[in-house]
Amino acid sequence: MKFKKIAISSAIALSVAAPLSYADSSPLIAPEYGKLTLDTRLRYEDVDDDSAAKDADAFTLRARLGYLTPDFAGFKAFAELESTIPLGDREYNDLRGHGAGYSVIADPDNNELNRGWISYSGFEDTLIKFGRQRIILDNARFIGNVGWRQNEQTFDALTLANTSLQDTKIVVGYIDTIKTILGTNVEADIPLVNIKYSGLPFGDLSAYGYFIDYDASATSDRDTIGLRFKGATAVSDSVKVLYTAEYAQQEIDRATLSDEEVDYYFLEGGLSFAGITAKISHEVQEGSNGASFKTPLGTNHAFNGWADQFLGTPGDGLEDTFVTLSTKVAGVKLALIYHEFDAEDSSIDYGDELDFVAVKKINSQLTVLAKYATYSRGDVASGKSDKDKFWIQAEMKF
Repeated sequence: MKFKKIAISSAIALSVAAPLSYADSSPLIAPEYGKLTLDTRLRYEDVDDDSAAKDADAFTLRARLGYLTPDFAGFKAFAELESTIPLGDREYNDLRGHGAGYSVIADPDNNELNRGWISYSGFEDTLIKFGRQRIILDNARFIGNVGWRQNEQTFDALTLANTSLQDTKIVVGYIDTIKTILGTNVEADIPLVNIKYSGLPFGDLSAYGYFIDYDASATSDRDTIGLRFKGATAVSDSVKVLYTAEYAQQEIDRATLSDEEVDYYFLEGGLSFAGITAKISHEVQEGSNGASFKTPLGTNHAFNGWADQFLGTPGDGLEDTFVTLSTKVAGVKLALIYHEFDAEDSSIDYGDELDFVAVKKINSQLTVLAKYATYSRGDVASGKSDKDKFWIQAEMKF
């Protein structure tokens, strides 16, 4: 790893953070005129890759400026501009034509309308939103904003959220364009429904259906339906039992090959005690005849390891067994995660990965973070290579 560059990036992040750490928490404009939002993120990312690609590193600055109107007879409007700027040399493949031959850091130079929507809340317990918007459902596994990348994923969509039934939230919507993390547009027809019931004493139950029909004929369409249950039970004043179970089935309509039906399973159990949370989890994405269960609209960086070796599920599926330990020390959130990866539809060992993150919230506006991932390849047949990634960043929000 390039320790000199890491040291430089640390100094820059701290120098930026220091004068801002005492920022006033008052609104940027008077509330009667609406709300002005500002979100900036300075990041250094380093990729040490044993593949044929050159090692990569990137300094980038992301800024978002938004304005939310006051309420007018139940109507509101919001617009947000987003700009990602590379600082220094582009020694990374940004997947938009720069840095061929280097490892991928998917944060291209980009300027766009990140969000632009109109909402109406005049019907009781109902919010209707139309336009380019952020959509995050459940844990963002299936529908999310890929918030880790500098350019987030948003959607041109019509959504309706209703809470008129007790302890129940129903979200239905239709997406016709995906604004990707690369700043590109993907046209699709995507009806969606997510129903969450939180009236059980021991957890929340969600049922969902996401039906992706891409306009591009060469892309596999995917219809997914599933159930998710997540909860916690206190067994004493200081000990809490945690549990999650999820199942989904996906029908894949492939353009040139046979259609397939594959399943998704997730089981997790854990304990929270003395300020420490420990969990063991097992996730399965099935594979069949070269087709595999995938979540193309999800925040996939958050799953299957931060080295991003499995952003797309391999053709023979993926089994990910992982252990998570997290705690907080002196106001710093710490988490350590160990993954073991195997193919679901063959005997291939995909390897293992260790991830670590430390997050410190300085005040209501400023958060600093350091994060590291190291992936070790398993069998040669996996087609993977060893990879280390390191990030350090400072983020300001108003």
